[in-house]
Amino acid sequence: MHPTEVYLEGALLLEKLWREPTPDNLHCLSCQEPFTSGVLMRTFRMVASDHEQTGYSSKVPTRHATILFFDRHFSCVVDNKIKFSAVSHVWDPSISMAQQQRKTIPQTEEAARKVVDISFNVYNGIENSGQEAGEVWLDYLSVPQWCDTLRDGIISIMHELFYVAETTILHLGDISPDSIQHLYSESRTDERLDAVVKVCNSKYFSRIWTAMELIRSGRVRMMVGTGNYLANNDDAAFIDRLYAVWVDETIHHRFVHVLERKVEMGKNRVPWSLGLSSVRLAKSLRMVNFAMGSALLCKRGCRDRMDFLHALRGIVVPVGHSSVGGSDFKTEYYRLAWECLKRHDMSPLLMTPYMGAIEVRGPGHWSEFANCDVFTWQLEHETAPPVFSEELCFDATNYLISLPLVEIGIVSIIKQPVHGEHPIHLSRLSNTAKVVLDIEGPDLQSFVAGMERTHGSNPPIIMDHLQETNQTERLQQALTSIYNQSHLTRWPMKGEYNVEWLAEALYLSKPRPGSSESILGVNMAGDGTSHCHPYDYTFGITCTGCHRTFAYRAGGFILPSDMRGAMAYRIPNLQYHLTQKNAVAVFVKGKRVVGRMIWAKPACACEKLSTVTVKMPELFLPKRFSINH
Repeated sequence: MHPTEVYLEGALLLEKLWREPTPDNLHCLSCQEPFTSGVLMRTFRMVASDHEQTGYSSKVPTRHATILFFDRHFSCVVDNKIKFSAVSHVWDPSISMAQQQRKTIPQTEEAARKVVDISFNVYNGIENSGQEAGEVWLDYLSVPQWCDTLRDGIISIMHELFYVAETTILHLGDISPDSIQHLYSESRTDERLDAVVKVCNSKYFSRIWTAMELIRSGRVRMMVGTGNYLANNDDAAFIDRLYAVWVDETIHHRFVHVLERKVEMGKNRVPWSLGLSSVRLAKSLRMVNFAMGSALLCKRGCRDRMDFLHALRGIVVPVGHSSVGGSDFKTEYYRLAWECLKRHDMSPLLMTPYMGAIEVRGPGHWSEFANCDVFTWQLEHETAPPVFSEELCFDATNYLISLPLVEIGIVSIIKQPVHGEHPIHLSRLSNTAKVVLDIEGPDLQSFVAGMERTHGSNPPIIMDHLQETNQTERLQQALTSIYNQSHLTRWPMKGEYNVEWLAEALYLSKPRPGSSESILGVNMAGDGTSHCHPYDYTFGITCTGCHRTFAYRAGGFILPSDMRGAMAYRIPNLQYHLTQKNAVAVFVKGKRVVGRMIWAKPACACEKLSTVTVKMPELFLPKRFSINH
C-alpha cells in the first residue's frame, strides 16, 4: 500500500463493501445496462496501490492491496465466456455475526479485518503458487450483503455461478498442510488415520452451501490453512483420498464397526457419516435426485430454511430452471418434490417418509450425528431410469400420481429377524435363512434365489462357489434335512449344518470381489439402513398370478400389523447406485406408499401391469424445519 493512500477499515469498510445505497446507479461493464433487470456478478482482482489498470467498476484501498471490482450481469459473464474462479468456503463466525446485524456491533472491527485478511490470503495464496489468480468471486467481497435486491438475485443463481466458474477453489481453512501431507502418506500409520478424522471434522462439510457449491462445480482446486493453494490437487474436498484410506483401514480391521469404534465415531465424523460417497457421485453428475439432494443437505447448517431450499433446488433441477417461487417453506419443498416427480424422478415416493408414532429419527437416534440423513435415503443416484408403458397422470390439486407398475403380489407373511446371540451377523442369518427356507422350500435353486432377494447375494457366484468347493450336494441335503425338522425356528447355530458353515458355503462371510466387506457385513451396516432398520422385515409375498409365495427383504414405513394385505409393485427398469436393476419396488395400501424394496427381482414369470394411484408421501425433515407434526 502506498504510504500516502488512505485505506478503509472497520465499519467504513463493511459499509463500502456490503451496502449499495443506490443500486440503480450500477452499470454492467459488458453491456453498460443497469442491474434493474438481471443478476449482479461482481468479481475482483487484488493489485498494488500503484498498479495502473482501466476497465474496472470501482476500487477499494485496503492495508494489504487495492481491490478492483468488476460488475457485470451474470448473463453477460456467461455469454461472453468471461473466466473467473469461485471460492467455496465456510464463513468466519465474527463476519457472519456482523453481516446478520447490518449495523456497527462489537464484532465489526474484527469482522472487517478478517474480511480483508481472508480474502487477501486466498488471492495471494493462488499467486504464490505460481498461478495467475485472475478474476475471483468470493462472497465476502462479491456480494453486497446489506442490499437485499442485489443479494437475493445472487442467491437465486448460486448453483449456476459455480457451474460456469472456470475453477472452484475449495478452501478448508481449519485443515493444516501437515494433515494433508499425512493423508497422502502411502503407509498405514496412526497419523494418516488421524488425518482422515481431522478432514472429516472440517467445518467445510457441515454447511449446505458448500455442499451445493462442490456438487455444481466443474474443475476444482484445493486450498487449506490460511491460504496454502494446492495447485495440482484436483481431488474435490480430498474425497477420493479419504475413501481410499478408509477402505484400506476397513480391510485391515475386517469389520467397519471395529474401525468406527477405534476412531470414536459419534464424537468424530467418518466418510460415510458425511455422505461423501453421495457427494462424490453427485459431483460427477453435477445434479442429483430429490431424495439424495434432500438427504445430503438437510442435516447441514444454514442461516434459515429458505437457504436450504435455494441450495436444494440448486442440485436437483437442471441449470436454467426457475428459482424458489414463494415464501412458504413447506409449500415450496413439496412443490420441488412434485416438480421432480414430473421429470420421472421417483425418489420422493421411495424415500423414508415421516412415520408418525413409530418415527425413530431425531435426538438419540444413531444417525443424528451424521451430516447426511442416510436413514431417509441411502440408495444414492439413479443409474437406470424407469421405463413406463404409458404417460403418468398428475393431479396437482390432491397431490396424486397415477403410474403403470408391475404387480409383485400381496403381503401374506411378515417376519422380523431376532439376533440375540453372538456373533450377531450369524445369529441374524440363522433367523433369516430359516424364514427363506420355510417360504421357498428345500429346492436349492429356489433357496439361492430367495437369498438374493433377502440378502442381496449373487446366485451365479453362489452356485460357482458351491461347485468349486464341492458343497452343492451337501447344501441340498442340509436344506432338505432342516426343512423337514418343522420344530426348528431358526437355522442351527451349531451342529453338522451350522450357520457358520452355511455362510461360508453361500459365500456370505468373506469379502466379495471388488469389495472391502462381506455380504453379511454389509447386511448389518448399510443394507440395514437402506431397509429402514429397525423396521426391516423378511416378507412372504404371494403372486396374484401363479399364487406362489416368495421371500423378500423390505423396509416398512408402518407397523407389521398394518402391512398385511399391502400390494407390492415393481417400478419397471428403475435402478439406483445401491440397488439391483429392475428390483426397486413399493408397497401400496389405500393410495399410501407404506414400504420399499431394493432387491425385488422377478421371482416368477408373471408380469401384470397395473395403473396404480398413490398420494405424495408426508416427507420427513429434521425438527428444525418444522414440517412434521
